[in-house]
Amino acid sequence: MNSVNMGTVWDRATEFLGDNIAAVTPIALAALFLPASINDAIAPLGANNPGMQLGISVASLVLAIVSIFGELAIIAMAVDAARTAGDGVRSAAAQLLMALLTSLAVLALVLLGLLPLIGLVAAAGIDMKVCATNDQAAIAQALSGMPGGIGWAIAVYSLLWIIGTIWISARFVLALPALVDERRGFGALARSWQLTRGLALKIVGVLVLYFIVSAVAALAAKTVFGGVLGLVAGGNAAGSFAAIVTSIAVGAVGTAFSVLQAAFIGKLFIAARDRTQEATGHS
Repeated sequence: MNSVNMGTVWDRATEFLGDNIAAVTPIALAALFLPASINDAIAPLGANNPGMQLGISVASLVLAIVSIFGELAIIAMAVDAARTAGDGVRSAAAQLLMALLTSLAVLALVLLGLLPLIGLVAAAGIDMKVCATNDQAAIAQALSGMPGGIGWAIAVYSLLWIIGTIWISARFVLALPALVDERRGFGALARSWQLTRGLALKIVGVLVLYFIVSAVAALAAKTVFGGVLGLVAGGNAAGSFAAIVTSIAVGAVGTAFSVLQAAFIGKLFIAARDRTQEATGHS
């Protein structure tokens, strides 16, 4: 079976964005940039106001769903160059519910892997309620009395869980393209598993690199740009001018990476599908 060249996939993704920037930009602004900027702006408001926390959490969930919709639309356009922006939006709207359900299924699988870790913590006699708080002193005190053997077991299993989560993410990364292009329902998960066979390590490498670069860029926008702006504008408290402008900058950085990620996933789906068809003798 021929291998997929990730460099070629990246080139095709950037070429697609260059050729379709006018069509992609309105979707990116409305469904990716605005939700990211709003979420970054409202997140700190609940820090000292528990009464607002529930409302902010609900708003963040709604904004996350809007972002998934935007990524679906761009993926649909990247998979089929004949699709217009309107076609991409309609494809995303038609498959949004199933995209949420399949994402929840993968999340449930990942969380299921935490059960042994919870059992180890319980076996160590650690109060889970303490771990759920953000009281670092209380958490440190609870962990100090933990037997060394169980501590090592928790550390090793936590590392394995992280590795497993990354691997699972790589194997299911093509589920969304399979949804919007082939309308497979939950079968999109099996389709992604099939298409990523033999590609998992390459995809993991791309995912890790993407996470590092995007995290550094977002951190720079939030701390460096936000810090300098806060000094100039007289502070960056929640709701201040500096905080709002910083949220816009963070949203812009996040949007750029989200658009690139969606285009890459769409083009990776095409490359993986073509590879599978060649291996099976189908066109």
